[in-house]
Amino acid sequence: MALLFEYGKWESTKNKSALNQMLKDIWMQRLFVAIDSELTEDQIDNHYQPFLQFDDYQIRANNFVGFIQNGDEIIEIYPKVFREHFQNPSESEKMLMLRHIFYWFSYCRKWNFPFSQASLDTFDIEDFPELIINLIANQFLEIVSKQPLTMYQQQEEALVTPRGSINFKRYIAKSLSYGNYQAIECNYEQFLFDNTVNRVIKYCTRLLMKQTKFSENLRMLQEVVFILDEVEDLYCTNTDIDKISLNTFFDNYSKLLHSCKLILSQQLYSNNPYELSQWCLLFPMEYIFEDFLAGFLENKFSKDWNVEYQKSDEYLSNVPKVFNMQHDIFLTSRHGEKRKIIVDTKYKLRQANFKTDPKKGVSQTDLYQMVSYALKRGCTDILLVYPNISANINPPDKFEIISGFSGADTIIIRAIEIPFSSLTDFPGLEAKLFDVLERNLTSIHDDSFNNKTDS
Repeated sequence: MALLFEYGKWESTKNKSALNQMLKDIWMQRLFVAIDSELTEDQIDNHYQPFLQFDDYQIRANNFVGFIQNGDEIIEIYPKVFREHFQNPSESEKMLMLRHIFYWFSYCRKWNFPFSQASLDTFDIEDFPELIINLIANQFLEIVSKQPLTMYQQQEEALVTPRGSINFKRYIAKSLSYGNYQAIECNYEQFLFDNTVNRVIKYCTRLLMKQTKFSENLRMLQEVVFILDEVEDLYCTNTDIDKISLNTFFDNYSKLLHSCKLILSQQLYSNNPYELSQWCLLFPMEYIFEDFLAGFLENKFSKDWNVEYQKSDEYLSNVPKVFNMQHDIFLTSRHGEKRKIIVDTKYKLRQANFKTDPKKGVSQTDLYQMVSYALKRGCTDILLVYPNISANINPPDKFEIISGFSGADTIIIRAIEIPFSSLTDFPGLEAKLFDVLERNLTSIHDDSFNNKTDS
């Protein structure tokens, strides 16, 4: 098993050509968590894949975290925020990194994982794939055993006595044209345990059974298959899940189908439809950082701030209407004067001595982009948010851009660190993050009030 960090060291691989081709197939078929951006011409090329770099028989990770399984070879990729701290991580250090990853996912909107932080404490972790299987198996067994799902299933059948509605198109094509006047093609709904939802769950369960090496995982999955014994074994795809419509009463099954989608959307099948010889879960860390922060702000600060994610209702150029702006996060205060803040997430690790740099580790391109957004949006407050580089959170750095037109409005760009990870106090991470964000948002409000008072 190879363990990599984003943009870390080169590691050897068993089968370069097969692994490279697998990743190209994954990219071309979009069997990964989708990225909401337009692809360049190079990224559409069938020789492109963004996950790993190859050099002879060595590999190096790019900006995706997760795991890749190609036959017997397993590659685990962890975030770069831990790269300098865990060169050869122990099992406890791997568990700490995984706890962070799943904590970030808990606030993300794009990914739904079947886990709780408590469940991670009871699992004897050895590798990333087995942990995912354990969490999904637990979810499957708990829901299927406690709340068996019987639902109306659409049926199409030729009957002598009509039932439901008659499908005249099918009746003409299949019965009337062959002289079988008595075989009336009908569409009706039947209340069945053998329904599409249970078929998808059973199929995904069998896939995981072929994959797991842990006896406890296998036991739970076998129990799920036993409960679904009356359900027909059928090959299923993501398309089958997309067609399912569930009553809100079965919210647990909606979450369960998210897990099924996770399995079916990131695998490449072998000749055996029940074998997961190639499987991966890969997540772009820039999007995790951005999505996590948006979810956290919405969960913790929505009482005082309206949080808009990926706001893109304005264009930099009015004539012609081009260059659409897309803010990572856009905040509007709910009380008093409608304060506006553009929040831009920067998943970059600034140098340890960045405080001695007049630019404070902020790139000129990022500053140009934020100034243009501020001018167009009529927003004078910008937050550039970086992950922390140590246990001690550095104080904010402020850049003031005074307009060359009248000088009446000053754009203030604050580059701040947030506690995104902690090596020594993971349980206290959430409270510390809340405190840092609250202080920075309050500071923006107070600065604005003082500026109005002075003027």
